[in-house]
Amino acid sequence: MESQSGGEAEPPLFTPNEDLVTALVSLGFTRNAALKALFYTGNQNADLAASWLFENQDTQDLDTPLENELLGTSDSSEDELLEAGDFYKMVLVVNAELNMGVGKVAAQVAHGALNLYRMMTENRLLAENAATYNEMLLCWEQFGETKIVVRGETTKQLQQLAEKAQSAGLPHYLVHDAGHTQVAPGSVTVLGVMGKIDLVDQVTGALKLL
Repeated sequence: MESQSGGEAEPPLFTPNEDLVTALVSLGFTRNAALKALFYTGNQNADLAASWLFENQDTQDLDTPLENELLGTSDSSEDELLEAGDFYKMVLVVNAELNMGVGKVAAQVAHGALNLYRMMTENRLLAENAATYNEMLLCWEQFGETKIVVRGETTKQLQQLAEKAQSAGLPHYLVHDAGHTQVAPGSVTVLGVMGKIDLVDQVTGALKLL
């Protein structure tokens, strides 16, 4: 195919997975919003893209064509990030065994997200972690700060997932509740895991959204 000027047509800036686009549109999102969500979450998972849309619906102009953003921000450093596929997410695993109320779950998920972020921010000041954590947080912040909440069945499962994250070299944080309300002191309420999408999926990918 040739352009009107006689040369070869420019390849599209982003080629979405059309099955995922269809799934997102069926949830009520516009095509532009679906394209933008898939671009910023790695074009791999409709649930992940939908979560990004819900999180960013008040802070992003979701119906602005994605091409406008890409043409306006495509410098070499961003191109390198996109080519490398370095898309990151934070997953928060809630311990369903504890039967926490909605408000309690929300508070514990917030504890997990904040403490995992603080841990990474503090640890990236250490020489051995600086390069890894700086890149991880930069990419995560640049592409929407994706956070997903999923259901874990038992305390033992959360501990096993934490060990799996440790073995994979993924930053993680287990929330141990003080026990002032609803649960016993020291209860493991939430596990937070951070990393590249494909690596985190090896730890939490089998879990269902909460």
